[in-house]
Amino acid sequence: MEVSECISLEHDADIGAVRRRFAALAAAAGLDESRTGDAAIIATELATNVRRHAGHGGALLGTAGAGGERGVVIAAWDRGPGMDLEACLRDGMSTAGTAGVGLGAVSRLASQWDAFAPRGRGTVIVAHVLPARAAPRPRFEHGAVALPYPGLPVSGDAWDLHIDGAIATLIVCDGLGHGDGAADASRAVIDVFRARRGDAPAAILERANGAARPTRGAAATIVRVDLAAREAVIAGVGNVAAWVAAATARQLVTQHGTLGHAMPRLREECTPFPPGSTLVVASDGLKSRLDLSEPPGLLARAPDVIAAALWRDHHRGRDDATVVVLREPR
Repeated sequence: MEVSECISLEHDADIGAVRRRFAALAAAAGLDESRTGDAAIIATELATNVRRHAGHGGALLGTAGAGGERGVVIAAWDRGPGMDLEACLRDGMSTAGTAGVGLGAVSRLASQWDAFAPRGRGTVIVAHVLPARAAPRPRFEHGAVALPYPGLPVSGDAWDLHIDGAIATLIVCDGLGHGDGAADASRAVIDVFRARRGDAPAAILERANGAARPTRGAAATIVRVDLAAREAVIAGVGNVAAWVAAATARQLVTQHGTLGHAMPRLREECTPFPPGSTLVVASDGLKSRLDLSEPPGLLARAPDVIAAALWRDHHRGRDDATVVVLREPR
């Protein structure tokens, strides 16, 4: 999942805006008329749920993929009272007389979905709409929210993920400032990563430092997770933070500096990545002191739900914001 758009749900008219935009994204992704219609129903149900039960919130929209199939994803969020998901899944409990029957319609029409709705802590519901064909189970699962500075058309953040069997290499990059100049800096770093993604994380960043010199500079963190070795190796320059959460959450060490302008002597850190671990990497558009134990139970949800909830609860609102969550399927 990669979320790249946000629509506020403050008025009933916003429900239609979410439905139309999500259906348009579905059609653009190549989904057929039937699945595009399913996407419209899902968007209507989730947006209506926010308006009726919480009053206000938002919908995060983006793309999704599984096994080479492309589709769309929606994450509806609010800060309301939470909800009884089991009750809401029963047919007949419609959110507001919409075309489906509440979350029962979402659960039937979505290719996959998950939710987090603790009492008094708000709700996040994520639904994927993919072609009807079944996709093979992935070796890793991930979710991401990547949104630009409010009001700007491009983000100065960027990220990429390369999976090779039991090894996943993730980079999150934050170009200095906002807008086109920041995006140019991030693009230079990401281009190096895509060309050299088999290299050691520190070596990739050394090359990225040269590529970023003509730009305003960037921060970037690379984490390589090896499931066979049960370890994660990290190299980072600047304020892109990373955590590995297993029994407890540990923030990984990155180094001060700026790619392209103030490069430190790079070192890599290796940390255990036992079964059940979750990797979280975020730009400084999210608060740097995340408590991944709050709310309780969040890390048990799907990575896209975790990413959406972390963005909802911790984004600064005045910067590009990216958070990527990675783990092996449970």
